[in-house]
Amino acid sequence: MHSENRIAEKKTERYEEIIRAAFDVFIKKGFHQTKMEEIARKAGVGKGTIYEYFPGKKELFCGMVKQCMTWYYHTIEQGAKKDGDFRQKLVNMMDAHLKFAAHARSLTNLMFHDFAYISRDLHKWIIEGQKKMVRMVEDILQQGIDEGVLRQIDVHLAAVMFLSSWRVFFIESIFDNNNDEISMEYLKEKALDILFNGILEKT
Repeated sequence: MHSENRIAEKKTERYEEIIRAAFDVFIKKGFHQTKMEEIARKAGVGKGTIYEYFPGKKELFCGMVKQCMTWYYHTIEQGAKKDGDFRQKLVNMMDAHLKFAAHARSLTNLMFHDFAYISRDLHKWIIEGQKKMVRMVEDILQQGIDEGVLRQIDVHLAAVMFLSSWRVFFIESIFDNNNDEISMEYLKEKALDILFNGILEKT
């Protein structure tokens, strides 16, 4: 049993090494210009070893994207589950999102430009992840209603609007080279201010 566990651990380690190498090479060269030999060299394995894990370059690309997005969804979910009122939970989620955007700016750029290489199955998986995020925000907004802080609103519509603003941050991180962590923090504060206080002048 110990031997079987060690073999499984070794395979997992090798898989992660290949994914990390693929990330570095895809980010640097893009999907079309990347060769499997380059990824194998970066991972310190033979080209044949990669094909033991992935049938081809597209599958490896999708595996790399899925691994990164899995980390993203997990980070967002952990933020939503932290103790606190509904405001703090939304802040936690946005902090997690901006942390991902800051550290994975190259990934969002790659996904934007090479989206055509994302498989239909992965696209469906990403959509399901987005739906799960909507449900998380719905629950948090409902918590705000139950706490008597929020008025009765359509929590689904509000959740979709809230998360849609995040897509702007992704686009900002791709096209605005000056969009550093300070300006992203500024965007977060302003977005939350509008969410919590609205856009109408107080009377």
